[in-house]
Amino acid sequence: MKKLLLSLLTVVSISLQSQTSNFIHTSGKYILGPCNDTITIKGINYAPYNWGYTLSDLKIDQIAQTGANAVRIVWYWSNPGANVYYNYVALDSAISKCIQHKMIAIVELHDFTCGNSPSSLTNGSGWWTNSSVFPILQKYKQSIIVNIANEALQVNWTSNPTTALATYKNTYQNIITNLRSTTGFDFPLMIDAPDCGQNSDAFITSNTASDLITFDPKHNVIFSTHAYWYGYANNDSLQMATKINNVTAQNIPLVLGEIANQQDDASMCQYNLNYKPLLNYCENKKISWLAWSWDHDGCPARQLSSNGNFSNLTTYGNDIINNTTYGLLSHPAAKSSYLVNNKTCNSTTGIKNSLQDLSISLFPNPSTGTFNIANVNNFKTIKAFDLLGKEVDVIQLSDNTFSLNNKGVYFIQIQTEQNQLITKRVMIN
Repeated sequence: MKKLLLSLLTVVSISLQSQTSNFIHTSGKYILGPCNDTITIKGINYAPYNWGYTLSDLKIDQIAQTGANAVRIVWYWSNPGANVYYNYVALDSAISKCIQHKMIAIVELHDFTCGNSPSSLTNGSGWWTNSSVFPILQKYKQSIIVNIANEALQVNWTSNPTTALATYKNTYQNIITNLRSTTGFDFPLMIDAPDCGQNSDAFITSNTASDLITFDPKHNVIFSTHAYWYGYANNDSLQMATKINNVTAQNIPLVLGEIANQQDDASMCQYNLNYKPLLNYCENKKISWLAWSWDHDGCPARQLSSNGNFSNLTTYGNDIINNTTYGLLSHPAAKSSYLVNNKTCNSTTGIKNSLQDLSISLFPNPSTGTFNIANVNNFKTIKAFDLLGKEVDVIQLSDNTFSLNNKGVYFIQIQTEQNQLITKRVMIN
């Protein structure tokens, strides 16, 4: 049988054209784009407009030159000293620039950083659905992630971590209920770990993250931990890898929302962080991450650019972007197929959507591993790919029956006698 040579990009751009979504969404531990392509986020944190004080200072075009596929945008619900945060045209512009440069916009509220007020957090989260913000989110809905609040609430830093964890979970359940009650608020919700974002263990203790995913009627929640782990993981690469493994082993979508080279404490830039082994591990395991930060940081050594321009990278910035193992340019992550294909899920390979309208079906779906093929008499090949685009073995049991060995979600690609490619999504329980 004739073999097809497919790159990962081809696999994800073809797959599921007939089952697309209007939003970024999740499946198990994977983050999927609106075209159902698997996205490993590799990007940069950025406070546009110089932390809200300079309307003309917008460097999205400079960040785009790094190869990043996402930008985490700092914003404020209430910041009286920085009037830009009340300028929703400016918010629209920052998001729009990301989209123009084919980068996902992860918008986060910075008001609650390291705070521990559940009532303030719940009240402030109403910003996302107000009449000025929600229409902007809807405008770019296919490429938005809503990071509810930066580093909010405390668990291990309290006198009673067990009670505090229950409060953390209950608070985010209330927020999820409030946000999802707004019709059309289907965006993926990113929830930061407690204790200044560091405490990834909170996600797996008492099934906190799994319970929040189940609680969300859209089941569309991403979890973010910030790797200021000088003390939390003893700045040790093995302990850091273990922290990550403990979360991903629970089939939870995880992003290291802030990775940096310096950590503050009593003074700025107080500790050198062992970030390079962490990024090596992320590259190897396809863990999503975002570097802190592009410019205008209180710790100049922690900036990727000394003045916001790509031509003026710092030592740290040059490593994040050009490192031969994990750099944004040397090892670029695939961008959202929706953005790459000019806001459409049509394949760039010449395969038309009409081929996906054929009545071929696979059943039962989900199954325990064996599937039947209906409504096709002959086909040349059948292949299977996992969510990362890696081909897996297909065991053909008869002309119209095949099986796969492991649980999970797969894309089944059938090539007909007429050389038509048809892709279907299946699940094995």
